[in-house]
Amino acid sequence: MTRTRFALLLAAGLAVVPGAALAQIQVTPATAPVLGTTIRGSSATVFSISTTGVVTRLSGNGIRMSSASVTVPTISFNCGLLNLSGLCALRQLRVTIIPLAGSGPASIVKFRVGGLAGTTYVGGSAPAEGSSVTFDVNPLGLLSTASFQLGMDVQLAANAAPTGLQTFTYQVTVTML
Repeated sequence: MTRTRFALLLAAGLAVVPGAALAQIQVTPATAPVLGTTIRGSSATVFSISTTGVVTRLSGNGIRMSSASVTVPTISFNCGLLNLSGLCALRQLRVTIIPLAGSGPASIVKFRVGGLAGTTYVGGSAPAEGSSVTFDVNPLGLLSTASFQLGMDVQLAANAAPTGLQTFTYQVTVTML
């Protein structure tokens, strides 16, 4: 099975590592949602970032100094311009999103997908939120692009650094079925 894989290294910039080029993935903006200045908590704190960018503290006693929304990643994918290899445009695609282990005080504990455009979900329903998310979409057709917004819950470790960017990473894989 041939797959395209991009590792998204977020917050301190975005590094994209391509595999075999059948489907193409793009992330806009090319940075992670930035929580801004936080004040450390004595217990782990989870901030939820909705697919529209609204940030809510779910648990813990850390404090986010800003009440402003953040810009969430928009994941776009297509089969490439006239790329007939593997008949990508005519096949269902499987999208998998997983967190990658980080060495910093922030980590992703849950993903949510919203605002799918350019295609439809196989089975008709958006995937459930989860620590990893896998969903299938119907064929894109030639010259079409699909996109969705990616929300997430981010956990800051107890006594995390009070300022600066908190980095957290994830990986998006698009595979032909």
